[in-house]
Order: sequence, then C-alpha cells, then structure tokens
Amino acid sequence: MIFLGVAGSVPARNHNTVSMLVENYLLDCGEGAVRALQEVELIDRVDKVLITHFHADHFSGLASLIWYFMLTGRERELLIIGPEGIEDTTMTILKALNTPLSRVRGWLEFQELEAGEKLGEIRTAEARHPIPSLAYRLNLEKPLCYTGDTSPSEEIIELAKNCVLLIHDSTYPPGRERDAINDGHSTAKDAGQIARKAATKMLALVHLPYYRFPDEKFTKEYVQAAARCFEGEVFIPRELEVYTL
Repeated sequence: MIFLGVAGSVPARNHNTVSMLVENYLLDCGEGAVRALQEVELIDRVDKVLITHFHADHFSGLASLIWYFMLTGRERELLIIGPEGIEDTTMTILKALNTPLSRVRGWLEFQELEAGEKLGEIRTAEARHPIPSLAYRLNLEKPLCYTGDTSPSEEIIELAKNCVLLIHDSTYPPGRERDAINDGHSTAKDAGQIARKAATKMLALVHLPYYRFPDEKFTKEYVQAAARCFEGEVFIPRELEVYTL
C-alpha cells in the first residue's frame, strides 16, 4: 500500500491531505491525491474509490480523478463508494465544473453504503464526526481498517478487531482528548487505546495537523503518546513510500 497523504484538514508543506492506495482501492481522495498517484505511476490501478465523508480534505480530489480518467479515455468501470448522497454530491460537483457528463456516464458507477453494511471485501461502521461518515475495513489477505475522521467509538473497535493495520484519525495533540471529541476527532492517545482494544498489530497515525506547527517535531510526541497505550508498532506513514503488510 501507499500513503498518498497524511495531513488533516488542509494540505501543508510536503504533505497532501489523507488518502491511500491499497491494491486497487483508493481510500479517500482529497487535494493532491491525483498528482501523487501520477507521481508513483499507479493512477491507472484505481478501480474503486472509498469516500469516508464529504469534507474537502477527503473528497475534493475526486472530480480531478474523474477528469483524468475522462481525458485519458477510460472505459472500464470506476466504482465510487460512500455514504448516503455520494452519487448526488459527486454529480452536482461535476456539473458545477462543466464536466461533459456524456463522457463519464459509460464507466462511472456509484454505491451508497450504510454503517454495518458489507460489499465484497468491504465492511463499514459509523464514524463519529459532525457529518455522516463511514469507517472502512478491507478484508484482504491481511485485513486493515481506516477510520476517516472520528472520535473514539466502540463501533470502530469492533470494525478493526484483529486487523493487521489500523489507520486512525490523530488530529489533536495528547492532552486535548475532550477538544477532540467535541470536534469529532481523536488524539494520538485515543488512537493507541483503540488499537489496543481492537488487538491490531500495527497503528498508523494520520490526519495530522501539519498546518498548525512550524516544523514536524510534534510528530514524535504523537507517536510516543500512542505507544504508551499500544504495544504494537506505531508509526506515521511516509508519503509515497510502499508499505508491505
């Protein structure tokens, strides 16, 4: 798998917003994802896009992805999966951008999912966020779970049970757990506790607030806070680097 971005809320210097490619699944598609996919020469691998929710840092790159495939003559199906409204919201944006819809209707498909649903290798759970949001589990050879934006929840723990990798929202610094919950996010400490309760093997901290800090020294504190709660491997992914589970 490749992490295309690990930043939260807005892009920052050297960081795209959170998105990752796992086999032929693209999980979220914020600003910068399309450029990153082209840089690693894997953009044509994408067959399914899993959108957690409709905030810009998770969703704004989808129109660019569709335009790329339109301009390069895609013919095979591209399946966009997301919470209720995924088709209407995407099509509204495409229309607003004056997309020639006749050139995408032949291969663009949509699938709305609710919390608790299954679709092939995909399982979902509700993520706790101010707008409707899904967390995803991919039951591949080595299962993984991606929370999107969420405050800590039992639903996430159940979804992530015994995964090899949990990719968890870690927006707020340690010590600001109450602020994180009120904002529909988590701290690195929260992520460590969820990983321990879910008995995952590894924990990746994502959706980090790089825009708030002048340098990246803060990331050491995040990793240490999670590691105090979780005995498995804790790391902040390096963007555009291949990870083998």
